Amino acid sequence: MGTVYIGALRNDPEAVAAELNLPDHVFAVFGLVVGHPDPAEGTKVKPRLPQTAVLHHETYDLSAQREPVAEYEQRIGEIYTDQGLPFSWTERTLARLASAASLNRRHRLRESLAARGFQLR
Repeated sequence: MGTVYIGALRNDPEAVAAELNLPDHVFAVFGLVVGHPDPAEGTKVKPRLPQTAVLHHETYDLSAQREPVAEYEQRIGEIYTDQGLPFSWTERTLARLASAASLNRRHRLRESLAARGFQLR
């Protein structure tokens, strides 16, 4: 079995709630597709940042991240190149955070949750 994580559900939570007929106070955080991968597609497991790049003990230590992030940048860059995408994970990540428009409507998440009945402070 294989899975595909779908984080884009957070881009339009009202539409997702309507499609799934969700009651108030329910919010779809992500989707998960489960099935049998097509062997003809040559699927790969997308690498993730290693724990050494994201786990800090007591204090944030940027210097401990530099080497693991650089190694990850190279590994994921090769996969992006195979997929016809720009090589740099760092540049892709920064582009996703560059503006409200690049957040794909996630800048409205607080407003969307309030509309679903969540009382936020």
